[in-house]
Amino acid sequence: MNNIEWEKWTDSTLMEKMVILSQDEALKYFLEESYSLELLLRLLKYQGINGIENLYNSIVSGKPKQPAFDRYLKRLENFNLICKERSSDKRVWGIYLTDFCIQRLHFSKITFRDMSPTLVKSLDESFTSSSRKNDAI
Repeated sequence: MNNIEWEKWTDSTLMEKMVILSQDEALKYFLEESYSLELLLRLLKYQGINGIENLYNSIVSGKPKQPAFDRYLKRLENFNLICKERSSDKRVWGIYLTDFCIQRLHFSKITFRDMSPTLVKSLDESFTSSSRKNDAI
């Protein structure tokens, strides 16, 4: 498979996965906001992120001000898609996908590997750079 065929295949696969997400009664909430699919992918790839502020800062898609972001996280929590747990040092909340959400993703056959390589690379680069910024603070 050459590069052009690969890009067409991955793009169609990504679109198919987005259609699957939109048709799932629970997972469709990850398509509500401009940043919500990226949020799902970050939590799926990194198996949770410590700190709501770290998660907010790592999002590169268009995002609202922090209070609106916090309300959206609360909405996802109310739908049992994410959970917040105190981290081991008790200063920050860890944000994780719930078992319910992971089961729905598994049942829908959606994994991080399925997503576009370009998107995956973008997430890796932005998370690494935001982690470096937070470490410097």
